[in-house]
Amino acid sequence: MAKQKREHLLNTEIRATEVRLPEGIVKTSEALKIAQEQELDLVVINLSSSPPICRIMNYEKFIYEKNKKPKNKSLDIKEVKLGPNTAENDLTYRAKHIIEFLGKGHKVKVSMQFRGREMSFIDKGRALMLKLIVDVEEFGIAEGLPNMEGKKLIGFIKPKPKK
Repeated sequence: MAKQKREHLLNTEIRATEVRLPEGIVKTSEALKIAQEQELDLVVINLSSSPPICRIMNYEKFIYEKNKKPKNKSLDIKEVKLGPNTAENDLTYRAKHIIEFLGKGHKVKVSMQFRGREMSFIDKGRALMLKLIVDVEEFGIAEGLPNMEGKKLIGFIKPKPKK
Protein backbone atom coordinates (compact mmCIF):
# COMPACT_ATOMS: atom_id res chain seq x y z
CA MET A 1 0.00 0.00 0.00
CA ALA A 2 1.51 3.34 -1.10
CA LYS A 3 1.76 6.17 1.38
CA GLN A 4 -0.30 9.28 0.47
CA LYS A 5 1.68 12.43 -0.26
CA ARG A 6 0.82 15.23 2.14
CA GLU A 7 0.74 18.85 1.08
CA HIS A 8 2.32 20.06 4.36
CA LEU A 9 5.58 19.20 6.12
CA LEU A 10 5.22 17.95 9.71
CA ASN A 11 7.47 17.90 12.79
CA THR A 12 10.84 16.25 11.93
CA GLU A 13 10.34 16.69 8.15
CA ILE A 14 11.04 20.43 8.56
CA ARG A 15 14.67 21.12 7.48
CA ALA A 16 14.81 24.88 8.19
CA THR A 17 16.85 26.08 11.20
CA GLU A 18 14.27 28.71 12.18
CA VAL A 19 10.48 28.90 11.73
CA ARG A 20 7.95 31.71 12.08
CA LEU A 21 5.17 31.04 14.61
CA PRO A 22 2.39 33.46 15.64
CA GLU A 23 4.59 34.29 18.69
CA GLY A 24 7.56 35.22 16.46
CA ILE A 25 10.66 33.63 14.93
CA VAL A 26 11.82 30.56 16.89
CA LYS A 27 14.44 27.84 16.38
CA THR A 28 12.92 24.70 14.85
CA SER A 29 14.05 22.55 17.81
CA GLU A 30 12.26 24.87 20.28
CA ALA A 31 9.09 24.89 18.15
CA LEU A 32 9.12 21.06 18.04
CA LYS A 33 9.56 20.96 21.82
CA ILE A 34 6.56 23.32 22.29
CA ALA A 35 4.43 21.18 19.93
CA GLN A 36 5.39 17.94 21.75
CA GLU A 37 4.56 19.48 25.16
CA GLN A 38 1.06 20.35 23.87
CA GLU A 39 0.79 16.92 22.16
CA LEU A 40 0.22 18.64 18.79
CA ASP A 41 2.03 18.80 15.43
CA LEU A 42 4.30 21.50 14.03
CA VAL A 43 2.98 22.11 10.50
CA VAL A 44 4.55 24.23 7.74
CA ILE A 45 1.83 26.47 6.26
CA ASN A 46 4.00 28.46 3.82
CA LEU A 47 7.36 27.01 2.78
CA SER A 48 8.23 29.74 0.26
CA SER A 49 8.76 32.53 2.82
CA SER A 50 11.95 32.92 4.79
CA PRO A 51 11.79 31.62 7.52
CA PRO A 52 8.91 29.16 6.76
CA ILE A 53 5.58 30.02 8.39
CA CYS A 54 4.44 27.27 10.78
CA ARG A 55 1.52 26.60 13.05
CA ILE A 56 1.12 24.27 16.03
CA MET A 57 -2.10 22.26 15.59
CA ASN A 58 -3.73 18.82 15.47
CA TYR A 59 -2.95 17.92 11.84
CA GLU A 60 -5.52 15.11 11.48
CA LYS A 61 -8.29 17.41 12.72
CA PHE A 62 -7.09 20.19 10.36
CA ILE A 63 -7.23 17.87 7.30
CA TYR A 64 -10.62 16.47 8.38
CA GLU A 65 -12.15 19.96 8.74
CA LYS A 66 -10.62 21.03 5.42
CA ASN A 67 -12.07 18.07 3.50
CA LYS A 68 -15.48 18.09 5.21
CA LYS A 69 -18.31 19.14 2.92
CA PRO A 70 -20.53 21.94 4.20
CA LYS A 71 -24.12 21.03 5.03
CA ASN A 72 -26.63 22.96 2.97
CA LYS A 73 -29.94 22.76 4.74
CA SER A 74 -31.57 25.76 3.07
CA LEU A 75 -32.22 23.77 -0.12
CA ASP A 76 -34.84 21.57 1.57
CA ILE A 77 -38.13 22.61 -0.01
CA LYS A 78 -41.25 20.50 0.53
CA GLU A 79 -44.17 20.88 -1.87
CA VAL A 80 -47.87 20.64 -1.04
CA LYS A 81 -50.25 20.51 -3.99
CA LEU A 82 -53.85 21.73 -3.95
CA GLY A 83 -56.69 22.09 -6.40
CA PRO A 84 -59.12 25.02 -6.66
CA ASN A 85 -61.95 22.75 -5.42
CA THR A 86 -60.08 21.33 -2.40
CA ALA A 87 -62.53 20.57 0.44
CA GLU A 88 -62.27 22.04 3.95
CA ASN A 89 -61.19 18.79 5.63
CA ASP A 90 -58.45 18.30 3.00
CA LEU A 91 -57.18 21.81 3.74
CA THR A 92 -56.85 21.05 7.47
CA TYR A 93 -55.08 17.78 6.62
CA ARG A 94 -52.61 19.63 4.35
CA ALA A 95 -52.17 22.37 6.98
CA LYS A 96 -51.05 19.70 9.51
CA HIS A 97 -48.42 18.50 7.05
CA ILE A 98 -47.23 22.04 6.37
CA ILE A 99 -46.91 22.68 10.13
CA GLU A 100 -44.91 19.45 10.46
CA PHE A 101 -42.53 20.50 7.64
CA LEU A 102 -42.11 24.00 9.09
CA GLY A 103 -41.39 22.50 12.53
CA LYS A 104 -38.50 20.54 11.01
CA GLY A 105 -37.11 23.74 9.47
CA HIS A 106 -38.10 23.07 5.84
CA LYS A 107 -39.37 25.69 3.44
CA VAL A 108 -42.80 24.80 1.95
CA LYS A 109 -43.97 25.46 -1.61
CA VAL A 110 -47.76 25.48 -1.93
CA SER A 111 -48.92 25.03 -5.52
CA MET A 112 -52.39 24.94 -7.06
CA GLN A 113 -52.88 23.62 -10.60
CA PHE A 114 -55.73 25.01 -12.72
CA ARG A 115 -57.04 22.83 -15.57
CA GLY A 116 -59.47 23.70 -18.33
CA ARG A 117 -62.51 25.63 -17.10
CA GLU A 118 -60.97 26.01 -13.62
CA MET A 119 -58.98 28.95 -15.06
CA SER A 120 -62.10 31.11 -14.59
CA PHE A 121 -61.98 30.46 -10.80
CA ILE A 122 -58.50 31.83 -10.08
CA ASP A 123 -59.91 34.19 -7.43
CA LYS A 124 -61.53 31.25 -5.60
CA GLY A 125 -58.19 29.37 -5.68
CA ARG A 126 -56.27 32.41 -4.44
CA ALA A 127 -58.72 32.80 -1.52
CA LEU A 128 -58.30 29.11 -0.66
CA MET A 129 -54.51 29.40 -0.64
CA LEU A 130 -54.57 32.59 1.46
CA LYS A 131 -56.83 30.81 3.97
CA LEU A 132 -54.29 27.98 4.19
CA ILE A 133 -51.43 30.45 4.69
CA VAL A 134 -53.37 32.20 7.47
CA ASP A 135 -54.04 28.80 9.14
CA VAL A 136 -50.30 28.07 9.43
CA GLU A 137 -49.31 31.69 10.19
CA GLU A 138 -48.11 30.98 13.75
CA PHE A 139 -45.56 28.43 12.47
CA GLY A 140 -44.34 30.08 9.26
CA ILE A 141 -44.15 33.32 7.33
CA ALA A 142 -45.40 33.66 3.75
CA GLU A 143 -42.79 35.00 1.33
CA GLY A 144 -45.09 37.43 -0.43
CA LEU A 145 -48.52 36.79 -1.89
CA PRO A 146 -49.14 33.71 -4.05
CA ASN A 147 -48.69 34.51 -7.74
CA MET A 148 -49.61 32.85 -11.04
CA GLU A 149 -46.93 31.10 -13.11
CA GLY A 150 -48.63 29.79 -16.23
CA LYS A 151 -51.55 27.64 -15.03
CA LYS A 152 -50.17 27.30 -11.49
CA LEU A 153 -50.70 29.49 -8.45
CA ILE A 154 -47.56 29.27 -6.30
CA GLY A 155 -46.77 30.53 -2.82
CA PHE A 156 -43.84 29.91 -0.44
CA ILE A 157 -43.88 29.63 3.34
CA LYS A 158 -40.68 29.73 5.35
CA PRO A 159 -40.38 28.66 9.00
CA LYS A 160 -40.43 31.34 11.69
CA PRO A 161 -36.98 31.96 13.19
CA LYS A 162 -36.47 30.20 16.52
CA LYS A 163 -35.87 32.42 19.52
